[in-house]
Amino acid sequence: MKTSLLKSVVVALVLSLATNAWGGNASLLVDNGASTEQSADRPDVMPQYPGGLEALMNYITSEMEYPDDAFLNGLEGTCVVQFVVTKTGQVDQVKVLRSVSPELDAEVVRVCSQIGNFEPGQVEGKPVNVSLTLPVKFKLESSVPYISEELLDRANKGDMEAQYIVGYSFFHGDGVPLDWLVARHYLEKAAQQGHEQASELLEKTKQYLRNELN
Repeated sequence: MKTSLLKSVVVALVLSLATNAWGGNASLLVDNGASTEQSADRPDVMPQYPGGLEALMNYITSEMEYPDDAFLNGLEGTCVVQFVVTKTGQVDQVKVLRSVSPELDAEVVRVCSQIGNFEPGQVEGKPVNVSLTLPVKFKLESSVPYISEELLDRANKGDMEAQYIVGYSFFHGDGVPLDWLVARHYLEKAAQQGHEQASELLEKTKQYLRNELN
């Protein structure tokens, strides 16, 4: 379930990629009539994505979508992923080295698994498999830095989206003091009008309030 609200609230995923983030394991099949494989700490030539690092960053950013569960729970962080660029320039063996959450990890693996068309790395002029490691940073930022009078007025007059944004903001303490009672008030109003995200967040709000009372 992807919504226009989700896309407007979530600022584009940021991919941080530095030279020292690239892994250094390579395997070279020696053409001597035997299936002997050598390994190198670093290839002579690193794999190259068409257009370079910036193009790779743009591709991953454009394909990545913030999972709804992670968004609703305010999950952020940097997922470190590793994959192999094969001798044919395809991506294989994608795995997470440092987890953020199951939802965010799965999204990173999904997108990285689709990357292809690398120029393969080389050792002694021959294409090799190269293991690469890179961090992918997820960052949430609100498009509404504070609860404006106009937004609050819309919410009080029955605007479902405004009610959800106000409820969300008070649930997370985003630009306003954290207040689950106020959050519940506005989320209930939005949920009654059929707002699915408000309904989901409302259940979490009620649970938090029950836990607080206990």
